[in-house]
Amino acid sequence: MSLNNNERFSGPPPDRSVLEVTEVLRFSVCRPRRDIAVMLVVGEIDLGTAPSFRDQLRRLFGDGAAMVVLDLSPVTFLGAAGLRVLVDAQTQAEKTRRRMVLITEARCVDRALEVTGLAPSFHRVRSLDAALADSSAGYEETA
Repeated sequence: MSLNNNERFSGPPPDRSVLEVTEVLRFSVCRPRRDIAVMLVVGEIDLGTAPSFRDQLRRLFGDGAAMVVLDLSPVTFLGAAGLRVLVDAQTQAEKTRRRMVLITEARCVDRALEVTGLAPSFHRVRSLDAALADSSAGYEETA
């Protein structure tokens, strides 16, 4: 007996459970100072979530902050698509004369940046306090 596509993919087989994935990637933005925007990123950055990550970064860069801090410490996975988004964001920051800082306490983030050779392309710190201290270390505001 042959099944058409609708019959084959109408639901899981009766002996398998369905895993419902919700909110794989979440974002939270705050402005500790007028010239600094901080985005906390929680979850997995992969092929499926990278477009959402890119959209959030576009909004963040559109806000006009002189310094953008991405807190990636709660990230649990960073795939190639997420790395592409970070590289594009760094390029955008440089073109618009902004500074982008990554908080990278997560081993998966540091490892992905290091094994791909991208680590030197980013300014990385271990905490928000370190990022904020960097902001007052003689960098010119552009906003």
